[in-house]
Amino acid sequence: RIKVQGRRKSKYSVGELLLGCLYGMLLGYSRPFQMKILCADKVFQKIAGLCSFPVQSTISRFLSSVRVSVAHQIRALNFDLIMKLRNGYKSYREITLDLDSHVIPVYGNQQRAAIGYNPKKRGRKSYHPLLCFVGETRDYIGGFLRSGKHHSSYKCVEFVKGLLKALPSHIRKMRLRADSGFFSVELIKYLVREGIEFAIVVPMQPWVQRKIWHMTDWSSIGQGLSVGECDYIVDRTTVLRMVVIRQRVRVDASPRKQLKLLNIEEVKYDYQVIVTNSAKSSEWVWRFYNQRACCENFIKEGIYSLGLDKVVSHSYAGNCTWFELVMLGYNLMNLFKEQVLNQSKTKAMVTTIREKLFLIPGKLIHTARQWVLKLEATWAYKDEYKEALSRLS
Repeated sequence: RIKVQGRRKSKYSVGELLLGCLYGMLLGYSRPFQMKILCADKVFQKIAGLCSFPVQSTISRFLSSVRVSVAHQIRALNFDLIMKLRNGYKSYREITLDLDSHVIPVYGNQQRAAIGYNPKKRGRKSYHPLLCFVGETRDYIGGFLRSGKHHSSYKCVEFVKGLLKALPSHIRKMRLRADSGFFSVELIKYLVREGIEFAIVVPMQPWVQRKIWHMTDWSSIGQGLSVGECDYIVDRTTVLRMVVIRQRVRVDASPRKQLKLLNIEEVKYDYQVIVTNSAKSSEWVWRFYNQRACCENFIKEGIYSLGLDKVVSHSYAGNCTWFELVMLGYNLMNLFKEQVLNQSKTKAMVTTIREKLFLIPGKLIHTARQWVLKLEATWAYKDEYKEALSRLS
């Protein structure tokens, strides 16, 4: 599926190079330099069916020579893979799209890296990828690598339009959740026009604080939490609800955000404001949005387990290709957890699976004209390994 125009004849095809990088990521080597151990591991190469493994310089030259179209091809392949293995989401009448972004600092002069919002490495150049996950299945269904100077909502409307066009038409209802970085009038107008139910956090700007200041009707929902509502006027014809949640701060603690207009009384609160077009109760809107917290864990899975935060090339196209390859690895592992390890609700981290089922003690021997993998008799996860292997066959 992946074609590179004008590529000269090489020892490794495009598919073999990409497959080798995927093997390295899934085995815990998130940089091409770290994958050199697989070049000398003949047991791994035999089990994986590889004649040899590409060295770092081969992978680096490939990434520096590709165009952005290769990343687009991998993204399309990833989406088609999900549609095929999920049977086009035919068992779902409604799905939830979780939008998020992530800052990837760089340590050099990589193409299109720029200075922008970077909470951990202030003043350092970065990339700022946009990602979208399906809340019900944790699948990554779209995203792209952007320059670090762009805001979270940059090209967000065009991105959502493309996703809705690509998703199957039998899905009757779409929902969308996003944090305050995606709060924009353009996106809200589009979602209202398309009839998509959404919950987007509103940044605590002075005009929002003034609205909260005049609110008097609060309803308790337990655990020290209260909810209230006020209007958000989009334009002359569109008025939406802003759901406000407040939690009383302990006497010996400080609010999470120092709000100039609200934290001036003796009793202080932490606030969260969510704009929505849903007709359901305020408490439901708040609980619905809070489920989006899992999206942060999906990104952490990519960062800590597959190397999402690694920048491996000076070329922007090469980094785009690597980004899409990491997210393909994320989807493969997510499907592996469900279909092979039978984990649907509670899923183990990739590092745990790697230690249990990939980095295993054993011997690869040749006997009776065939290769046999002999496992250690006292290995703690031997039964889990055999059970997973039986599901594959």
